[in-house]
Amino acid sequence: MLSPSLRRVDRAPKWPLLSCLLFLAFLVYLVLPPLWALSIKLYHANPFLHEHKIEVYDFHATTEEIGCLAGHQSGSGPRTSIPNIVHFIWGLTDGNEPHSQFGFIEYLSIRSALLALKPSQVKLHYATLDQSNNWLRKVKDNVTLVYHDPEVGVLESTHSWQAAHRADILRLDILREEGGIYMDLDVVALQSFDNILRNAKDVTMGHEGGDRSGVANAVILSRKESRFINRWLHMYRTFDPTDWNYHSVRLPKEIAMRHPEEICTLPPLAFFWPTWSYKHLEYMHSLLSVSDAIRVKEDLHNHSGALFRNQLAYHAWSQMSWDPYLKQLTPELVKNQDSRFNIMVRRFLE
Repeated sequence: MLSPSLRRVDRAPKWPLLSCLLFLAFLVYLVLPPLWALSIKLYHANPFLHEHKIEVYDFHATTEEIGCLAGHQSGSGPRTSIPNIVHFIWGLTDGNEPHSQFGFIEYLSIRSALLALKPSQVKLHYATLDQSNNWLRKVKDNVTLVYHDPEVGVLESTHSWQAAHRADILRLDILREEGGIYMDLDVVALQSFDNILRNAKDVTMGHEGGDRSGVANAVILSRKESRFINRWLHMYRTFDPTDWNYHSVRLPKEIAMRHPEEICTLPPLAFFWPTWSYKHLEYMHSLLSVSDAIRVKEDLHNHSGALFRNQLAYHAWSQMSWDPYLKQLTPELVKNQDSRFNIMVRRFLE
């Protein structure tokens, strides 16, 4: 039989082993996040990535784009203005996604539309919605809630689609029936759309990317029953859910090139600049020096609330920016931390 002292010696080695494991776990906790961040940065530094093509932009609008911005483009449509009614879509998911709660960013988007666009009506179209949500309650008095039965209409045959794709087709159906302005709930309106609502062409959209490789559906202005929207909806018969942005970005560009008389296309700066690229998101959300913050505030003052001349809205690209930036945002951070995004949206806080 072992003596008590020998039994203690026999158990002793277990503690150093446990201490080593805890120390290694602590090292991994400290080292892994910066290593992961570095790997992401190195990946996005790859010169062959498509995102570098969209980052190149000369900030020059074409003659047609200038006419569209001024509301002077003629077209095949009537000359009555597009209705200044703003449509948003929410709640086409089952609520289990990481970003499935109506939150601060959605609130900012609706607040910006109310203050910058001064619409006659704001409609929030939904299939599921927690009407007791605190952020929704802050804007609810100024919003008309419109329920869409998932078993009826265009949503009926799209149960297998991802929520983003279901929203893609629903927005077109809404604009075909009612006309107006559609905006994603991560778009911040910065200046009045009054000029572009007057365009004689039935539809107005903005180019995405400095290379103008697409026309993005995060912001659409349209008269009801427009031929462009009808063509676009008709082509959803060939929808391929594995091709993420063909029907939402590349297809409308193709239709615009074939039927330029039906659509006004704006320069990338109008709605979709800076882009969704890693470099551009970092540009918008990194904290600024005191001198840079002063320059940003001067730019916003000189451009009526926009970062650039002729910028009407900013798409926050939540699909790319949610985890690294938007998820952490609060009103307090927007008020007290100077990034380009925070300074730009600060005026929309209550």
